[in-house]
Amino acid sequence: MMKQSKQDLERYLDTVCAEVRAKGMHNEIRDELSGHFADLVTERLELGATEEEAQQYAIRQLGDPQAVGRELHQIHKPRIPWGLLAGVILLSAVSLLGMAAVEAGFTEDFIPNALMLRQSVFIILGLAAMTGMFFINFKQLQRASGWIYSGALILIVASLWLGPEMMNGSRRYVSILGFPFDLIGCSPYLFVVALAGIWKRPGGQKTAGGRLRIWMELGLLLLPAAIYILILSFAELVVYLVVALPLYVWITRRWVRAVVVAASCVSGVALYVWSQMYLRDQFNHYFFISDAENGVGFLNRMIHSALTSAGWGGQGITDLAVEERLPYPYTDFFPLYLVQSFGWAGGLLLLVLVCWFMLRMFSYARTVSDTYGRALILALALMLSIRLIYGLTILTGRMPLISIPFPFLSYGQHVFIEFAALGLLMGVYRRKDMLPAGQAPSSL
Repeated sequence: MMKQSKQDLERYLDTVCAEVRAKGMHNEIRDELSGHFADLVTERLELGATEEEAQQYAIRQLGDPQAVGRELHQIHKPRIPWGLLAGVILLSAVSLLGMAAVEAGFTEDFIPNALMLRQSVFIILGLAAMTGMFFINFKQLQRASGWIYSGALILIVASLWLGPEMMNGSRRYVSILGFPFDLIGCSPYLFVVALAGIWKRPGGQKTAGGRLRIWMELGLLLLPAAIYILILSFAELVVYLVVALPLYVWITRRWVRAVVVAASCVSGVALYVWSQMYLRDQFNHYFFISDAENGVGFLNRMIHSALTSAGWGGQGITDLAVEERLPYPYTDFFPLYLVQSFGWAGGLLLLVLVCWFMLRMFSYARTVSDTYGRALILALALMLSIRLIYGLTILTGRMPLISIPFPFLSYGQHVFIEFAALGLLMGVYRRKDMLPAGQAPSSL
């Protein structure tokens, strides 16, 4: 009779789990219902019922298995981050509106041909990448963290080897299907995704050889920074360190080592810059903005002039006088061009949208119980937010200009990797109720 009751319970659990598509939750559901079943049996036995009566009573009290399964499916079904999806659609719309304004307000000598059409292609490709990453099982990425880290290194090598030589002998862009892709610019995203998986590997913090592991962690952290210094990719260096160091502290709780690493990187960059004459000159142009005759000092004064003359209504999108034209209004100075054209009111709306978008990204981390998933959201949200914040601070006319593109808005192939990163972030949120914390999922 005990065997028959056990079979009845197994059939009940099988029926319940058949209604729940989140297979990663099946074991937890079975354990929970089995525990509830045992409690009901014990309670009934204490009232004097026989074993068979107690087990039949417990099965009845659990409820209709299909109805229970449907209720559990509603609890553990995929979640769609509608707010964040609406935010990225709004940002894309602003980008296309701005590109149309640039085309209308500048002659063809100042802008690439078919600017809005090209940006539309980048956005469509980005949306496709975002959709693909949205459905990726992020737990599989954790298992592939080492390969992702190696892939980022390979991308840098491929860019240096295959890319055409540009200013100062640097190589960044590789043509893919006729579009120039900045492989070095993509690498910080891959590095932080890989490091989140490596540092959050289950049981990694408790393995033997703790001192060796610490050195390995630091080595993996420092290697990309050293490469960026050697290839003079200071924008990627800044973005990478601002994201990787807080992530390292949050995961390992070793903030002292993070401070030492940061100080070492700053010292190394300072010594390297001081040893190169042309880098010293660029440094002076970046930070001494009172130099109005050339370099970034002149550009920062132009930023200040454009911002203060915009007014609440802006100057419109008509062809501006030559002295009022911003250099690269579709890339580095795109947010400033929006303010110049649509006024402070448009700039205020952009500020509200961007701040809301950043807060929305970080808020999803609190809803995810899986530790790796939470680390992934924090890393990607910080990576995108740093770029958004930098783009907004350009409007102050007091920031060094280091060619960090404004995510989702400014023209270029960078939107492809930004959409992909956002898709991965949303994909983690999608599975937040489909996985037990800290456990690897079954494929859906």
